[in-house]
Amino acid sequence: MKSKQVGITLALVGLLILALVVAAGCTSATGSPGQIELSASEFDFGTIPNTGPVSQTFQVRNVGRGWLEITGVSTSCGCTMAQIGSRRLAPGEVTDLTVTYDPQAHGGATGEFLRVVYVRSNDPATPEASLTIRVTVVEP
Repeated sequence: MKSKQVGITLALVGLLILALVVAAGCTSATGSPGQIELSASEFDFGTIPNTGPVSQTFQVRNVGRGWLEITGVSTSCGCTMAQIGSRRLAPGEVTDLTVTYDPQAHGGATGEFLRVVYVRSNDPATPEASLTIRVTVVEP
């Protein structure tokens, strides 16, 4: 009878240890923040007419071991808009970041312009990643 109780006790201790190991593994993977990576740090739209907007899609990747939370996306000027596909990325997951530059926001002004897109996240090493956009606007 005692050996049966010892066997049951050992089995329960083994299950408890297994549960603790699994829980610790889950906690470290989900408890740590993600790591942001943009597919580009700079992009040149080239020469465009001042008649309408141009867009380009980039990728935002979570190269970390935990969840990446995108906490905000903004731009340096109202002439540039940025939309992100998903604000929560699992490790290895990718989402689109679509950037649109509209020369009409400046009344069709011509010249060279430099704008910045800011992507804020829970990545402690890079809390704000940036993408620099260049464009030369001309008369059609």
